[in-house]
Amino acid sequence: MNIMKKETRLLVSIATFQMLMCVAGQAQNTAPIFTPVQPETFDGNMALSNAWGDYDNDGDLDLAISFKTGDVRLYQNNDGQFNNIGPQRGLLTGGKETRSIGWGDYNKDGYLDLYVGSNQNGNELYMNKQGDGFVEVGVELGVDIPHVSTRQISWVDYDNNGTVDLFVADRIGANYLFRNDDGVFVDVSAQTKLDDVRPTVGACWFDYNQDGLLDLFLANQSGSKDALYRNDGGIFTDVAASLGVEGTDRTSKQGGVDCTVGDFDNDGYFDLFVANYGTNYLYKNEGQGEFSEVSVQMGITGDDLMVGASWADYDNDGLLDLYVAGYHDVDEQRSPVDRLFHNDGDKFTEILTSGTPLSGADHGVQWADFDGDGDLDISLTEGYNIAGHHPVLRNELAMIKAHQSLQVEVLDAEGFATRAGSEVRLYDQTGNLLASRLVTTGDGYNSHSNQAVHFGIGTIGNIAVEVTFMTVNGRKTQRVKNIDPKEWVGRILKIQADN
Repeated sequence: MNIMKKETRLLVSIATFQMLMCVAGQAQNTAPIFTPVQPETFDGNMALSNAWGDYDNDGDLDLAISFKTGDVRLYQNNDGQFNNIGPQRGLLTGGKETRSIGWGDYNKDGYLDLYVGSNQNGNELYMNKQGDGFVEVGVELGVDIPHVSTRQISWVDYDNNGTVDLFVADRIGANYLFRNDDGVFVDVSAQTKLDDVRPTVGACWFDYNQDGLLDLFLANQSGSKDALYRNDGGIFTDVAASLGVEGTDRTSKQGGVDCTVGDFDNDGYFDLFVANYGTNYLYKNEGQGEFSEVSVQMGITGDDLMVGASWADYDNDGLLDLYVAGYHDVDEQRSPVDRLFHNDGDKFTEILTSGTPLSGADHGVQWADFDGDGDLDISLTEGYNIAGHHPVLRNELAMIKAHQSLQVEVLDAEGFATRAGSEVRLYDQTGNLLASRLVTTGDGYNSHSNQAVHFGIGTIGNIAVEVTFMTVNGRKTQRVKNIDPKEWVGRILKIQADN
């Protein structure tokens, strides 16, 4: 179950380091250093969505990007070097606006398939031909949805039967949930009560009340309140109002855009950040299915056009930080406004990104360790600025610090990566909880990642890794003890469900 992963470390020159430090400046915390990778490769504009996944199973994360122009590029990662092979692999090269993408192994053949959402022109499901290309099967399988305006895609096993189901958020109509019956999709949107007609943009699945069933938070636009659908065993009930997570009253130009889930205070409960057109929200999970809104208390404020958000421990100090992408709109002239919040433990401090490579997104944002060196790099998309691009930025964290990390991949009993929504926790040798991470079900606005779970761990000794799986018999935990993180530098620890 332990598979070696390539380790690549490209060091920035001293001159480049000094230049970037001068540009980035110093905030209350040392500004992180990120450098553009292959700028000429990632210079295309009108990019909307990004998704990391190892489509060819070679051990490197590849990157799919969708564009307003209809192009869907697949950047194959070869030892940290990227090349667009989308046209050769049978993906779209233009024609209609593609708004969202997500990887998922719907047929359990061990290869990630790609679902592509459009703006009212029909969606596509591209079956992965075992790394040799893609063939469109969405129409055949009934998941093309001709008139949907797709904003978020989720490959999740909502009924815990072992296969990934497909949730599609619709900006202009009712949302869709397709149950996967061994590769045959059945529309169960109305049956499950998830055919919410509010304009949904963001969707995040997690077991907020720890009952063994994945629940669904929806960020809704155009003045609508947000939703939190509790999974009551295949029927969903909106409990957002009773839990205080539906948002305050909004104008028709305000609303929820994106959501991201992470345990920012390392207490074992998963918290929720919601990026808004309007006031942003940070909901702390108090346990027992209760939430408190703590954005002002924790130093995450703002009232602007924020779009994508994603948690990540970019400096490997053991605490989740937060990147939020957004934009200003002045007389229909849009410019990126991106915000990076460093987690200080008791509060967040904003790191200024203006004038640095980290200021370059207004849509999808995704973290990933694409070069296998132990720190998290980032992919950004800029869709509104016609002069924009879609940069990939390498995290230039010092090597000794980058190696103070651990990555864990969660697999089902057959060895497939189908367990989105599973929870991973680290414990020290005395049994104290160190941190919790969620196997992501999609965040960052229109975006997705099928990467391993990443922990920054500092210089601690041996640890125990515990995975909580959602099963037909409820929550089930497996623990692997006496893991020495130093032995896993450049590798991924794989934990497979035992049944």
